[in-house]
Amino acid sequence: MSEVRAAALREKDRQLEAEGLAASYLPIRLSPSRASDYKTCPQLFKFRVIDRLPEPADIYSTKGTLIHAALEQLYVLEPAQRTIENAHAFMLQVWENLKADPEYSALKLDPVEEAEWLDHGSSLLANYFKMEDPTRVAPYEMEWWVEHETQRTLLRGIIDRVEIAADGEWVLSDYKTGRSPSETYALGSFFGLKFYALVCWREFGKMPKLLRLIQLRKPEVITLVPTPQMLLAMERQLDALAQAILRAHEKNDWRPRVSSLCAWCPHKAICPAFAGEQLGVVVEPPALVR
Repeated sequence: MSEVRAAALREKDRQLEAEGLAASYLPIRLSPSRASDYKTCPQLFKFRVIDRLPEPADIYSTKGTLIHAALEQLYVLEPAQRTIENAHAFMLQVWENLKADPEYSALKLDPVEEAEWLDHGSSLLANYFKMEDPTRVAPYEMEWWVEHETQRTLLRGIIDRVEIAADGEWVLSDYKTGRSPSETYALGSFFGLKFYALVCWREFGKMPKLLRLIQLRKPEVITLVPTPQMLLAMERQLDALAQAILRAHEKNDWRPRVSSLCAWCPHKAICPAFAGEQLGVVVEPPALVR
């Protein structure tokens, strides 16, 4: 799937997402990112889904876009052409396209900052080549849009890479450009891949045999073997999340959940939890949603 096609799908999905909740419509549309938004902070979910507030592009998510697009295009080539030089050329071309998009004008990188930023992107690609030989990888799907509808939820999103092993079993891989999780949080970092494993299991009757986080910053590959019990627990969690979202919408009760992540929230200036900061007074944070 091209980056243009993926962007169009995401935009259409955002529109349907907001329209659905506006009509108290079931099923609730959930992707890994939207589910994570609500788990992190219901108010953030409202800002993004109900209010659809614009958010400026940031260097971290944009770098992820660059690397994902470069690796996707790399695997369009014949195996012998999957070189680090071509991967780097793809990254630069994607960046030139993004720079022409008004959505990314907020980055405002000066020439020195841009060069350093791209150098780091090149190092991430170099790390990828340390972990895998792309001439030996045979993806079944790249940037694959999948969805599965239940009575209460419509689970959907884009899987970075799907491979079919020699025994016919599926392997799902996710590229990560951020910091590798510690041992304490490693299992939680598989939320997105477990989400997609559940979708594959329910929609196609195939439970993937392996989930892989390809960490490009360290570099390392972290793996997890999914089980029916694990995915059934995920299914129950997502169903409960959909019920909570619907209740919040019906009551218009989107309580902020204050945490260290608030420092990076693009909507902190208008968040009710920090209204006192605008007035120069100290207020107690709202009750947390458990």
